[in-house]
Amino acid sequence: MTRSSRSATPIGKIFALVLILAPLVGGALWFGSQRSSSARAADPEVGQRVMLAQKFVTSGEHQKALEIFRELDEKGQGYGEEGQIVRISALDGAGKHDDAAEAAKAFLKKYPESAGKEQAEYIVLNAALAKRDLGSDVELQKNVESFLAENPDHPSSVRLVAALAQQDLKAGNRDAAIARLEPLLKTSSDNPEVFAIADEIGKANLAALLSTTQQEGDVVYTVKKGDSINRIARANKVTDELLLKCNGITNPKNLRIGQTLRVPQTDFSLVVDVAANTLVLNNHGKFFRIYRVRTGRESGTTPTGEYRILNKKTAPTWRPGNGHVYGPGDPNNELGTRWMSFKEDILGIHGTLHPETVGEYASNGCVGMHTAEVEELFDLINVGTPLTITGSQDLTRHKFIPPPQVPPPQQLASAAKP
Repeated sequence: MTRSSRSATPIGKIFALVLILAPLVGGALWFGSQRSSSARAADPEVGQRVMLAQKFVTSGEHQKALEIFRELDEKGQGYGEEGQIVRISALDGAGKHDDAAEAAKAFLKKYPESAGKEQAEYIVLNAALAKRDLGSDVELQKNVESFLAENPDHPSSVRLVAALAQQDLKAGNRDAAIARLEPLLKTSSDNPEVFAIADEIGKANLAALLSTTQQEGDVVYTVKKGDSINRIARANKVTDELLLKCNGITNPKNLRIGQTLRVPQTDFSLVVDVAANTLVLNNHGKFFRIYRVRTGRESGTTPTGEYRILNKKTAPTWRPGNGHVYGPGDPNNELGTRWMSFKEDILGIHGTLHPETVGEYASNGCVGMHTAEVEELFDLINVGTPLTITGSQDLTRHKFIPPPQVPPPQQLASAAKP
C-alpha cells in the first residue's frame, strides 16, 4: 500500500474544502482539503443533501446518511466524488463492511489520486479486520502497519493501533502491546478501544503482581527474628497489603522465622488526565494499570501539576465545608472507604457513593474512583507516590454533573480531619 502523490485536477477551478475529521465507530470521514469543482454534484440541492449526509456520518448516524443516498439513487441523481466517499464512510460506520470495501475499491480505481484516498484505503483495511484474524494473516498485519506508517494522523489510526496491540496481547506479548499503547494513553486513554485493551493489560499486570509465584525482579526475603510484615514492607518500599497478598498471607502475625517471602520491587507513579478522566498507574515508568475517574465539575478545581500522595486513610471522615461532619460508616459519606490526599489535606483520591459519576466532571476537585478500584489502588501505592495531573476539562468528551443534595450526617465522627 504505497501513497501516491496528489496532483491538482486540471479540470475546473481548484478550491479548498475542509471537512470535519471525527473518529467514528467504523472509521472516520477523512477527505482532503483540495479537489476540483468537477468532483461536486452539479445540482446544488444534491450538494446540500450530501452535506447533510456528511453531518450524519460525523455524528455517527450512519443509517440516516445511507437513507439520503438511497433516495438520491432512486432518483438517478449522481453525487460525485465527495458524495461517494461520504456514502462509503456511512456504509463502514453502519457495519456494512463488505459493501463499504467493494465501494471503496471502486472509488480508488475511479479516483486514484483523490483526497479521499486514505479514507478509502482505511475502509478496505477495516473490512478485512472485521473478517480476518490479524494474528494469522501476515499480509493484513503488514498492510495495517504500512497504512499507519504512511497515515499516522488518520482519525482511525487509534483504532488500528489498538487492533495491533490486541493481537500482541493475544500472542502473549504484553510488553509489545504496552509499547504500542503508551503513546495513545497520553492523548486517547478514554477512547473505548484503547481503554478496553489497556484495562485488559492492566488486569494481567495486576494478576502477575499479586501472584504467589516468583516474578522476574523480585527479591526473596527470609524472615528473621524480630521481623514483622510492616518492617519488611517499609524496608522494601511496598505496602503491607501488597506484601501480604503476593505471599498468600491472611494473618500478618503468623510469620515464622526462616519463612521465605516474595517481595516485588515496585516503583509506582500516577498520572491523572483531566481531559480524558482517566488515572494511569505506572510501574518503573511503564504502563501498569488504568482506571476511570471523575474530576472537578468546575474547570481548574482539579489542579494540574506535580504532587505526591501525602497520607492514606481507611474509613475517612468527610467534611464538605458546610459545617457537617460525615464520619466513617455514615451512608452519606462521599469519601467512601479510602482517602489518599495529594494537596494539603483538602484534595485527594477517594471513592464515591455515586458510581455513575465516575468518568464525568462531578467532584469539587478531588479525583473520584469506583469503590473496588480505589481500594485496589490504595493497597498498591505508598505515601510519597508521585502524582502528575495534566490536561484540561473537555466537555465534548465528558459531561458536567451538578452536585447532589446531600442529607445531613447520620452519625457524628470523632476522627481527625481527613
